[in-house]
Amino acid sequence: MKALLERHPDKVMMLSAMALTMIGLIVIYSSSGPFCQFFKPPRPTWYFLMRQSAWALAAVVAMYIAYRLNYHVIIKLSPILMILSLSGLLAVLIVSSSDIKRWIYVAGFTFQPSEFFKFALVAFMAKMVARNARQEFTPRRYIAVIAAFALGAALIIKEPDLGTTALVTGVAALMLFLTDVPKRYIVIIALSFFAVASFLVLGLGYEIDRVQQYGITLKDPFNPEASYQTRQSLVSLGSGGIIGRGLGNGAQKHLYLPERHTDFILSAAAEEGGFVFVMVILAFYGLIAWSGYRIAKTAIDIEGSFLAWGILLFIMLQAIINISVAMGIFPVKGMTLPFLSYGGSSLLVCSAGVGMIASVARRSRSPRHYLMRFKNR
Repeated sequence: MKALLERHPDKVMMLSAMALTMIGLIVIYSSSGPFCQFFKPPRPTWYFLMRQSAWALAAVVAMYIAYRLNYHVIIKLSPILMILSLSGLLAVLIVSSSDIKRWIYVAGFTFQPSEFFKFALVAFMAKMVARNARQEFTPRRYIAVIAAFALGAALIIKEPDLGTTALVTGVAALMLFLTDVPKRYIVIIALSFFAVASFLVLGLGYEIDRVQQYGITLKDPFNPEASYQTRQSLVSLGSGGIIGRGLGNGAQKHLYLPERHTDFILSAAAEEGGFVFVMVILAFYGLIAWSGYRIAKTAIDIEGSFLAWGILLFIMLQAIINISVAMGIFPVKGMTLPFLSYGGSSLLVCSAGVGMIASVARRSRSPRHYLMRFKNR
């Protein structure tokens, strides 16, 4: 395994992502059945499985195309991708008629523009960082990146989606931390986010109930005033034991555990598959993290390295946040578990992202790039 990780981290990463996707399909089918009966008229128990399977097929195709594609093309086109993603974020605010404006509905399917913004932001930042890598830092050189990030974050907050805004801010700050950008600018970005978040929560009362519930939940998760979602999630996590109740035998999915096939899918998996099943899932995430680290570290150029770092950070930080919410460490926030949760936009973008990281590894392995690396020493 160690030799495979060192020689072919791209293949390990792609196979791990596909394995998580397959596990996700199984858990989605097992956990979403009872929920289907509450539609009017009731939907078949395989309704969510079929829809996610269609997205999974598209995700595998997107992963392969991204793997075969020269990642320099994506970086070159990143300004266009950024414009399109910002247009999508603006369109969802105009088109959507609900109070929570996060999805655009097309032909019976939904997609979330904020997912595509993550990918566009990483590619755009990689382009700008590489362009200015050998020049003395001035804020003016990064004004385009800062403006794109600020506009995108503002539109996502407007949806409203404070969790995704925090994720985007965290990844942008970490990517800048890897550059020669003075750390005071990174601190300014972080403080600006916390100031805006504090104003929204404490000043305007945005999701203040979740914050209050979180404080109670930290003291006693089973307090009647604690978060219901967290309480049911912890029950699911604990009731599975070592080997679980068995596939399809979970009790919490019968409308006790909220969002059992999306935000709390890990809890549903833990109840039916137990501690062993959860460790298998976490092992696949560990393989993705290690493979991505190897690829980013050995990339032939700055563009490839930053593209790999950015995509990897988005995937792993989102996974950490979701798992932490399921365990009651973080307050409840609607954020999917990459590859595992039901959600086409997330699966498609994460799979394409993995393919793009693998593309960086494939280019770095070619004889011509080995020769370039030797000459640059």
